Amino acid sequence: MMLSCAPTRGIVRNPKHIQSNSPHMRIVSVELTNTETIIEVDVTFPADEGYWVRFNETTYLITDRGTRYQIRDVDNMKLGEKYYMPKSGYAQFTLRFPPMDSRVQSFSFMEMNEVNGWDIQGIQLNNIERQKR
Repeated sequence: MMLSCAPTRGIVRNPKHIQSNSPHMRIVSVELTNTETIIEVDVTFPADEGYWVRFNETTYLITDRGTRYQIRDVDNMKLGEKYYMPKSGYAQFTLRFPPMDSRVQSFSFMEMNEVNGWDIQGIQLNNIERQKR
């Protein structure tokens, strides 16, 4: 897991969510810092069938307060490009977004303009681990 060098407001590990359109992606953690929101995801697909994943520029977070945060970057691949799954069928990605308002209690992870775009609703931030100073 990659943690930010920026001051951390807190981390939620294995956050609960209300619903998801994909059993292939799991949010491992959400790290909230003063400079960005970092989401670690695990993706599993059978590698022997040529599966690939992609995170497009249309990926965003929408909070329970109605604020939208567009993706800035993804580690381990380029935005918009296909990433073919390794033989293990497992890959981990670090997604980077602008910092979320500290009052946010939940958010959804969305990808617009995709027939099979990612859609994870109601990701909960209520079990946040505050970093000790």
